[in-house]
Amino acid sequence: MGASPYEPHRVKPRCGPEKESANVSVLMMEYAESLSPWGWLSVLGQATGITFRLVFKAGRALLTRGTHDLSLHEYIAYVGMRDYQSGLSAVAIQNLLPSTSKTCSRFANKHGIPFEVIQLPDATIANRLGPPSAKNVVIFFHGGGYMAPALSEHASFAFGYGEYSTRDVAVYFLQYDLASEHANHYPRQLQQAVSLLNHLTSSKQIPPGSITLVGDSAGAHLLLSLLLHLKHPNPQVPQVEMNTPLGGAVLVSPWVQLQSSATSLETNKQEDILSAPSLAYWAKNFLGDAVPDAWNSPLTAPLEWWDDLPVKRILVTYGDKELLRDDAEKLCEILREHHAETTALAFPGELHVHMVMNRFLLIRKPCESERAYVKWMRDQIDGAPTSDGPAVVGVADQTV
Repeated sequence: MGASPYEPHRVKPRCGPEKESANVSVLMMEYAESLSPWGWLSVLGQATGITFRLVFKAGRALLTRGTHDLSLHEYIAYVGMRDYQSGLSAVAIQNLLPSTSKTCSRFANKHGIPFEVIQLPDATIANRLGPPSAKNVVIFFHGGGYMAPALSEHASFAFGYGEYSTRDVAVYFLQYDLASEHANHYPRQLQQAVSLLNHLTSSKQIPPGSITLVGDSAGAHLLLSLLLHLKHPNPQVPQVEMNTPLGGAVLVSPWVQLQSSATSLETNKQEDILSAPSLAYWAKNFLGDAVPDAWNSPLTAPLEWWDDLPVKRILVTYGDKELLRDDAEKLCEILREHHAETTALAFPGELHVHMVMNRFLLIRKPCESERAYVKWMRDQIDGAPTSDGPAVVGVADQTV
């Protein structure tokens, strides 16, 4: 047999005292497999092939620009995202991108934000952006199919696009372990989310009402899993002792059904930055040998579980061009029936996690979902209601 393109990453300890150190990220990576020299050559060949095919598609798009509404830049950006995500393995992407801690550290240094890396007893890593004594706390779960580390745009998103710089806010950015074919399967990420929440509410004595959960895509999936777990514990995951509800939760383009057959997977396959095969591959890596259950497939949870979600206010946003649109709509219907203080907003013309991709892909057009998110979070932190009551807005009558 030939040499494997992958090498096991140094195994990190699963126990030990809590530590807070800016150097932890150097030692503790969120992925389990490193590329060998042969693996790097293989990835280089794959990336080169994807790039050549993308150049060909760009040339063809130049000849047919009148047949679609996108600029050439948008077309290349969206197609490129689909092609690179579907053409590279989870291990390749994990090795190519900087760790979540490194990304958060760079963001904090660039913007002059207090920063600390926290290692919890189960080896979970969290990154704090903001003062340790902040009155308001945001716990952020980044997206990326459970297989990719956070982007710098995730850090900007988590920090409210600059809104928190003049407010008493700290963001705790969970660096959950990244799933691949062979490592870090469910329910590891839920265990880590619980570890961070327990640390803040028990060890740090932060009132739950001062905490807002924010997540996009797979991070929103993790957020939902955590909310369901708080009242209906997963037997494989430690419990969280909370006597009062969390202050709020924001779900942006939530990935709520890992094994979906939604119509939007087909109707939006040429519109979104995701592809159905990529979603299926990431879901398989995340689940490992686990079977679907109410925590990893939230839309299958008993309806009565949604009656007692321990959170005061919820915001859900998604775009009508998303592959995940139909499942997001189902989630919003459930929340509308079972959780009074829910604001659900669908944005015409927007793609998956549009506010993040709009910046990451350098599109930089006006983004309505970003505007709505910033306003909701500003009101959440300042303690002001965003409306006189719950709002559920459909695609057809979106007015934000």
